Amino acid sequence: MEIILATERAFHFLPQFTIEVAKDRVEQKKASLISGTLGAFLTRPKPEDIQLVSIENRLEAFWLMDVFLHTRYERKRAYTVPVHGAEVKSVTLLEVDVPVTSDQKGNSSLLLDGVEHCLEDRRYHYTFDGEGTMKDLVKYQQFPRSEIVNLDGFSPDGTVIVPPKASASTVVRKVLSEIIKPVQAEVILEEQVQIEVLDIYFRPVYALEYHWNTKNKQSIVEFDALTGEMAGGGEQLSSQVKGMLSRDLLFDVTADAAGILVPGGSIAVKLVKAAIDKGKK
Repeated sequence: MEIILATERAFHFLPQFTIEVAKDRVEQKKASLISGTLGAFLTRPKPEDIQLVSIENRLEAFWLMDVFLHTRYERKRAYTVPVHGAEVKSVTLLEVDVPVTSDQKGNSSLLLDGVEHCLEDRRYHYTFDGEGTMKDLVKYQQFPRSEIVNLDGFSPDGTVIVPPKASASTVVRKVLSEIIKPVQAEVILEEQVQIEVLDIYFRPVYALEYHWNTKNKQSIVEFDALTGEMAGGGEQLSSQVKGMLSRDLLFDVTADAAGILVPGGSIAVKLVKAAIDKGKK
């Protein structure tokens, strides 16, 4: 099996809403957003009892993969061809006499041994969140983005970068486990996986922390800076983020690792990397 890995890329989406707009929109709905997450309290908070404490501007990672699977193989197949007329005892096909057989019901047929020459080409599209969970995040692809040329040095001012917990090898392994299935064949002539796209994206999120004074409770509302969607029950991640982004750690699909990425482990694998690390000379 040959695995062809495309050039690995990183992008960050450009916010479609400013922090000021996010604050204004959340302010109008903060009572319902916060009471919904603190459902144990029957009293609906008054807007004036809820005060904004802090805002976290962050970029959350997710993965996108486009994969092309090409398989060419041969398999043996026996074909049963009906013959009309009990008087027919044999048929000459391609200058070969083939005997006619009859079953218990008197139905006559030819049994032909053949070899099927098969070709399967399939395309797949996947997106994974930063945890490595398959999730439909295609909606974000419509928004403008900018390529991150030097991923190791990417650190916008005032922004928390949340690297993915799942590296490239993790999501590649999940995809290969799903698309590579046993083939009913005597001979596999070609088996190739082209990972045409292996990109990491960072999308902007604002986390607004509020304090409900009368209940002395904290609550965080997350505002999607691309779609404008709001949701209570969020969290601030600045205290959980450790270390810097590392291209080598994120894009860790190497020739040495290729063998363990393919289900079965015993399959001989050749990895062809077309990746160019633009951050290094």
